[in-house]
Amino acid sequence: MKNNEMTLTDKNLDALADFLALQTADDTLAAQIPDKAHLFHGVYHDAALTQANIKLATKTLLGMALGYVEPAPLVMIFEHHAGERMVINLSEDLPLKEAQTFIEAFQSKSQQAITSRINTA
Repeated sequence: MKNNEMTLTDKNLDALADFLALQTADDTLAAQIPDKAHLFHGVYHDAALTQANIKLATKTLLGMALGYVEPAPLVMIFEHHAGERMVINLSEDLPLKEAQTFIEAFQSKSQQAITSRINTA
């Protein structure tokens, strides 16, 4: 594992621990998270972590479109001020249908190209 991936993992584990500790005191944030959601963390003071997790959410979206990741809502828990978190539904912002349409078009075009090569061989 690359060093920056380890740092990302460590930061995400720390954010998860903070979130779980917060939820033992107040579960209003957890009530906003759909069941089985893929959770990502964002922090106002760590743009690199937030951007890395947006990229990870995008890869998760691609995995859902390709069928190797369980379809579920994509949710970011974003700390916008010290100790203040909000739930952002990334599923509304990351266009799954557009990704699926692109993949289907790519598959169809690839099949046509391969069939054409086979028929001309």
